[in-house]
Amino acid sequence: MSYFFYFIIIVVLVYWVERPHMALPNSLIIRKHPAEELEGWLKKFNWVNRQDLSDLGALPSYKFYTEVVEVLLSLARRMGGNYQDSMLFLREGLQVDRQFEKKIREAVMGTWLQMAMMMGLTWMFIFGALNLVDVKVSPLHLFFIFGWQSFGLSSLPFLLKWLRKKYFGDIGKIWKMLFVLRSLVKVPLSRTEVFAIAGVQELKMIKQKALESIVHKLKETCQKALKQGGSYEEEVKYLMEELRFQEKWHFELFEKRLIVIKLALLSIFFLPSYLAFIFLLLGDLMALM
Repeated sequence: MSYFFYFIIIVVLVYWVERPHMALPNSLIIRKHPAEELEGWLKKFNWVNRQDLSDLGALPSYKFYTEVVEVLLSLARRMGGNYQDSMLFLREGLQVDRQFEKKIREAVMGTWLQMAMMMGLTWMFIFGALNLVDVKVSPLHLFFIFGWQSFGLSSLPFLLKWLRKKYFGDIGKIWKMLFVLRSLVKVPLSRTEVFAIAGVQELKMIKQKALESIVHKLKETCQKALKQGGSYEEEVKYLMEELRFQEKWHFELFEKRLIVIKLALLSIFFLPSYLAFIFLLLGDLMALM
Protein backbone atom coordinates (compact mmCIF):
# COMPACT_ATOMS: atom_id res chain seq x y z
CA MET A 1 0.00 0.00 0.00
CA SER A 2 2.85 2.36 0.83
CA TYR A 3 4.42 1.76 -2.60
CA PHE A 4 1.17 2.77 -4.28
CA PHE A 5 1.07 5.91 -2.14
CA TYR A 6 4.62 6.82 -3.18
CA PHE A 7 3.73 6.21 -6.81
CA ILE A 8 0.77 8.61 -6.58
CA ILE A 9 3.05 11.27 -5.05
CA ILE A 10 5.55 10.91 -7.90
CA VAL A 11 2.81 11.22 -10.53
CA VAL A 12 1.43 14.35 -8.85
CA LEU A 13 4.90 15.91 -8.65
CA VAL A 14 5.60 15.23 -12.33
CA TYR A 15 2.25 16.73 -13.29
CA TRP A 16 2.92 19.76 -11.06
CA VAL A 17 6.29 20.39 -12.69
CA GLU A 18 5.01 19.92 -16.24
CA ARG A 19 1.66 21.72 -15.91
CA PRO A 20 1.60 24.18 -12.98
CA HIS A 21 -1.77 25.70 -12.10
CA MET A 22 -2.76 28.97 -10.47
CA ALA A 23 -3.94 27.11 -7.37
CA LEU A 24 -0.59 25.31 -7.08
CA PRO A 25 2.07 27.63 -8.53
CA ASN A 26 5.40 25.99 -9.20
CA SER A 27 8.11 28.11 -7.61
CA LEU A 28 10.79 25.84 -9.09
CA ILE A 29 10.16 27.25 -12.57
CA ILE A 30 12.39 30.30 -12.59
CA ARG A 31 12.07 31.30 -16.23
CA LYS A 32 10.06 30.44 -19.29
CA HIS A 33 11.18 28.32 -22.19
CA PRO A 34 13.15 30.35 -24.80
CA ALA A 35 10.45 29.72 -27.41
CA GLU A 36 7.78 31.06 -25.07
CA GLU A 37 9.95 34.06 -24.23
CA LEU A 38 10.50 34.85 -27.90
CA GLU A 39 6.80 34.54 -28.65
CA GLY A 40 6.07 36.94 -25.79
CA TRP A 41 8.68 39.34 -27.16
CA LEU A 42 7.05 39.24 -30.60
CA LYS A 43 3.63 39.87 -29.06
CA LYS A 44 4.88 43.01 -27.32
CA PHE A 45 6.83 44.22 -30.32
CA ASN A 46 5.41 47.21 -32.15
CA TRP A 47 6.97 47.99 -35.50
CA VAL A 48 6.18 51.70 -35.19
CA ASN A 49 8.22 51.93 -31.97
CA ARG A 50 10.94 49.51 -33.06
CA GLN A 51 13.70 52.02 -32.32
CA ASP A 52 12.93 51.87 -28.60
CA LEU A 53 13.50 48.23 -27.70
CA SER A 54 14.67 48.82 -24.13
CA ASP A 55 11.21 48.17 -22.72
CA LEU A 56 11.08 44.77 -24.39
CA GLY A 57 14.37 43.57 -22.98
CA ALA A 58 16.97 41.47 -24.75
CA LEU A 59 15.83 39.44 -27.73
CA PRO A 60 15.41 35.81 -26.54
CA SER A 61 17.43 33.25 -28.47
CA TYR A 62 15.57 30.28 -29.96
CA LYS A 63 16.62 28.27 -33.00
CA PHE A 64 16.77 30.30 -36.22
CA TYR A 65 13.80 32.53 -35.37
CA THR A 66 15.93 34.97 -33.40
CA GLU A 67 18.39 35.22 -36.27
CA VAL A 68 15.61 36.10 -38.74
CA VAL A 69 14.17 38.74 -36.39
CA GLU A 70 17.61 40.30 -36.00
CA VAL A 71 18.06 40.38 -39.78
CA LEU A 72 14.70 42.13 -40.23
CA LEU A 73 15.48 44.71 -37.56
CA SER A 74 18.93 45.32 -39.01
CA LEU A 75 17.53 45.81 -42.51
CA ALA A 76 14.88 48.18 -41.19
CA ARG A 77 17.54 50.32 -39.52
CA ARG A 78 19.72 50.39 -42.63
CA MET A 79 17.15 50.69 -45.40
CA GLY A 80 13.85 51.48 -43.74
CA GLY A 81 10.64 49.68 -44.56
CA ASN A 82 7.95 47.88 -42.61
CA TYR A 83 8.25 44.13 -42.12
CA GLN A 84 5.39 43.64 -39.69
CA ASP A 85 3.91 40.92 -41.95
CA SER A 86 7.17 39.00 -41.73
CA MET A 87 7.12 39.31 -37.93
CA LEU A 88 3.57 37.97 -37.79
CA PHE A 89 4.54 35.11 -40.07
CA LEU A 90 7.47 34.24 -37.81
CA ARG A 91 5.21 34.32 -34.78
CA GLU A 92 2.76 31.92 -36.42
CA GLY A 93 5.60 29.59 -37.32
CA LEU A 94 6.95 29.81 -33.79
CA GLN A 95 3.58 28.77 -32.35
CA VAL A 96 3.47 25.70 -34.61
CA ASP A 97 7.06 24.91 -33.69
CA ARG A 98 6.25 25.09 -29.98
CA GLN A 99 3.38 22.65 -30.40
CA PHE A 100 5.61 20.24 -32.29
CA GLU A 101 8.38 20.50 -29.69
CA LYS A 102 5.81 19.84 -26.99
CA LYS A 103 4.80 16.59 -28.70
CA ILE A 104 8.43 15.50 -28.83
CA ARG A 105 8.97 16.39 -25.16
CA GLU A 106 5.89 14.42 -24.15
CA ALA A 107 7.10 11.37 -26.06
CA VAL A 108 10.57 11.64 -24.51
CA MET A 109 9.18 12.25 -21.02
CA GLY A 110 6.97 9.18 -21.38
CA THR A 111 10.01 7.11 -22.27
CA TRP A 112 11.95 8.37 -19.24
CA LEU A 113 9.05 7.70 -16.89
CA GLN A 114 8.58 4.17 -18.20
CA MET A 115 12.27 3.36 -17.83
CA ALA A 116 12.42 4.86 -14.34
CA MET A 117 9.28 2.98 -13.36
CA MET A 118 10.72 -0.32 -14.57
CA MET A 119 13.88 0.30 -12.58
CA GLY A 120 11.85 1.22 -9.52
CA LEU A 121 9.63 -1.86 -9.82
CA THR A 122 12.67 -4.09 -10.17
CA TRP A 123 14.20 -2.80 -6.96
CA MET A 124 10.88 -2.89 -5.13
CA PHE A 125 10.71 -6.57 -6.04
CA ILE A 126 14.32 -7.16 -5.00
CA PHE A 127 13.96 -5.54 -1.57
CA GLY A 128 10.55 -7.11 -1.07
CA ALA A 129 11.90 -10.57 -1.85
CA LEU A 130 14.89 -10.07 0.45
CA ASN A 131 12.58 -9.05 3.27
CA LEU A 132 10.31 -12.07 2.77
CA VAL A 133 13.03 -14.72 2.71
CA ASP A 134 15.85 -15.03 5.19
CA VAL A 135 18.56 -15.00 2.53
CA LYS A 136 21.44 -12.58 2.13
CA VAL A 137 22.46 -11.86 -1.43
CA SER A 138 25.97 -10.52 -1.88
CA PRO A 139 26.01 -6.69 -1.97
CA LEU A 140 28.49 -6.96 -4.83
CA HIS A 141 25.91 -8.80 -6.92
CA LEU A 142 23.27 -6.20 -6.11
CA PHE A 143 25.70 -3.44 -7.01
CA PHE A 144 26.39 -5.15 -10.34
CA ILE A 145 22.64 -5.33 -11.06
CA PHE A 146 22.24 -1.66 -10.17
CA GLY A 147 25.24 -0.69 -12.30
CA TRP A 148 23.95 -2.63 -15.30
CA GLN A 149 20.56 -0.94 -15.08
CA SER A 150 22.15 2.47 -14.56
CA PHE A 151 24.33 1.95 -17.62
CA GLY A 152 21.25 1.20 -19.69
CA LEU A 153 19.42 4.22 -18.31
CA SER A 154 22.43 6.50 -18.90
CA SER A 155 22.55 5.43 -22.56
CA LEU A 156 19.02 6.71 -23.12
CA PRO A 157 19.95 10.44 -23.54
CA PHE A 158 22.49 9.57 -26.24
CA LEU A 159 20.00 7.33 -28.05
CA LEU A 160 17.33 10.03 -27.91
CA LYS A 161 19.74 12.67 -29.18
CA TRP A 162 20.82 10.42 -32.05
CA LEU A 163 17.21 9.57 -32.90
CA ARG A 164 16.14 13.20 -32.91
CA LYS A 165 19.05 14.24 -35.09
CA LYS A 166 18.35 11.42 -37.51
CA TYR A 167 14.69 12.30 -38.05
CA PHE A 168 14.59 16.06 -37.50
CA GLY A 169 18.12 17.37 -38.08
CA ASP A 170 17.82 17.89 -41.83
CA ILE A 171 14.20 18.98 -41.54
CA GLY A 172 15.29 21.75 -39.18
CA LYS A 173 17.85 22.99 -41.71
CA ILE A 174 15.23 23.18 -44.45
CA TRP A 175 12.78 24.93 -42.12
CA LYS A 176 15.38 27.60 -41.47
CA MET A 177 15.90 28.16 -45.20
CA LEU A 178 12.19 28.33 -45.96
CA PHE A 179 11.40 30.68 -43.08
CA VAL A 180 14.23 33.02 -44.02
CA LEU A 181 13.22 33.00 -47.69
CA ARG A 182 9.58 33.64 -46.85
CA SER A 183 10.36 36.37 -44.31
CA LEU A 184 12.77 38.22 -46.61
CA VAL A 185 10.71 37.92 -49.77
CA LYS A 186 9.85 41.64 -49.75
CA VAL A 187 13.05 43.12 -48.38
CA PRO A 188 15.20 45.36 -50.62
CA LEU A 189 18.01 42.84 -50.98
CA SER A 190 19.33 41.01 -53.99
CA ARG A 191 18.36 37.38 -54.40
CA THR A 192 21.99 36.39 -53.90
CA GLU A 193 22.10 38.10 -50.50
CA VAL A 194 18.78 36.57 -49.43
CA PHE A 195 19.90 33.08 -50.43
CA ALA A 196 23.18 33.58 -48.59
CA ILE A 197 21.34 34.58 -45.40
CA ALA A 198 19.04 31.57 -45.78
CA GLY A 199 22.03 29.26 -46.19
CA VAL A 200 20.73 27.72 -49.40
CA GLN A 201 24.24 26.53 -50.21
CA GLU A 202 23.85 23.96 -47.41
CA LEU A 203 21.21 22.08 -49.41
CA LYS A 204 23.95 19.90 -50.86
CA MET A 205 24.70 18.66 -47.33
CA ILE A 206 21.21 17.18 -46.91
CA LYS A 207 21.31 13.51 -47.88
CA GLN A 208 18.11 12.16 -46.34
CA LYS A 209 16.22 10.30 -49.06
CA ALA A 210 12.77 11.27 -47.83
CA LEU A 211 13.67 14.93 -48.32
CA GLU A 212 15.23 14.61 -51.78
CA SER A 213 12.10 15.87 -53.53
CA ILE A 214 11.87 19.00 -51.37
CA VAL A 215 15.59 19.69 -51.71
CA HIS A 216 15.39 19.34 -55.50
CA LYS A 217 12.37 21.65 -55.75
CA LEU A 218 13.99 24.25 -53.50
CA LYS A 219 17.15 24.22 -55.61
CA GLU A 220 15.09 24.71 -58.76
CA THR A 221 13.14 27.55 -57.15
CA CYS A 222 16.33 29.36 -56.16
CA GLN A 223 17.94 28.87 -59.56
CA LYS A 224 14.81 30.13 -61.30
CA ALA A 225 14.68 33.21 -59.06
CA LEU A 226 18.33 33.98 -59.81
CA LYS A 227 18.00 33.56 -63.57
CA GLN A 228 14.53 34.93 -64.26
CA GLY A 229 13.84 37.12 -61.24
CA GLY A 230 10.33 37.49 -59.91
CA SER A 231 8.82 36.30 -56.65
CA TYR A 232 9.36 32.83 -55.25
CA GLU A 233 6.78 33.24 -52.48
CA GLU A 234 4.19 30.78 -53.83
CA GLU A 235 6.79 28.07 -54.38
CA VAL A 236 8.09 28.51 -50.83
CA LYS A 237 4.55 28.30 -49.42
CA TYR A 238 4.01 25.01 -51.23
CA LEU A 239 7.33 23.63 -50.01
CA MET A 240 6.47 24.57 -46.43
CA GLU A 241 3.22 22.61 -46.65
CA GLU A 242 5.06 19.64 -48.11
CA LEU A 243 7.73 19.82 -45.42
CA ARG A 244 5.06 19.99 -42.70
CA PHE A 245 3.64 16.73 -44.04
CA GLN A 246 7.11 15.15 -44.01
CA GLU A 247 7.65 16.37 -40.46
CA LYS A 248 4.46 14.67 -39.26
CA TRP A 249 5.49 11.45 -40.98
CA HIS A 250 8.94 11.62 -39.41
CA PHE A 251 7.35 12.15 -36.00
CA GLU A 252 5.37 8.93 -36.44
CA LEU A 253 8.61 7.14 -37.30
CA PHE A 254 10.25 8.78 -34.28
CA GLU A 255 7.54 7.41 -31.98
CA LYS A 256 7.88 3.91 -33.46
CA ARG A 257 11.65 3.95 -33.01
CA LEU A 258 11.15 5.10 -29.42
CA ILE A 259 9.12 1.96 -28.81
CA VAL A 260 11.92 -0.14 -30.30
CA ILE A 261 14.48 1.59 -28.07
CA LYS A 262 12.34 1.01 -24.99
CA LEU A 263 11.93 -2.68 -25.81
CA ALA A 264 15.66 -3.00 -26.46
CA LEU A 265 16.56 -1.38 -23.14
CA LEU A 266 14.05 -3.54 -21.30
CA SER A 267 15.29 -6.75 -22.90
CA ILE A 268 19.00 -5.96 -22.54
CA PHE A 269 19.27 -4.13 -19.20
CA PHE A 270 16.14 -4.59 -17.10
CA LEU A 271 14.83 -8.09 -17.81
CA PRO A 272 18.30 -9.69 -17.42
CA SER A 273 18.74 -7.82 -14.13
CA TYR A 274 15.46 -9.21 -12.88
CA LEU A 275 16.34 -12.75 -13.98
CA ALA A 276 19.85 -12.44 -12.54
CA PHE A 277 18.42 -11.64 -9.12
CA ILE A 278 16.03 -14.60 -9.36
CA PHE A 279 18.92 -16.95 -10.12
CA LEU A 280 21.02 -15.46 -7.32
CA LEU A 281 18.15 -15.82 -4.88
CA LEU A 282 17.43 -19.40 -5.92
CA GLY A 283 21.13 -20.24 -5.75
CA ASP A 284 21.40 -18.95 -2.19
CA LEU A 285 18.22 -20.79 -1.20
CA MET A 286 19.55 -24.04 -2.65
CA ALA A 287 22.79 -23.54 -0.75
CA LEU A 288 20.87 -23.35 2.52
CA MET A 289 19.07 -26.63 1.90
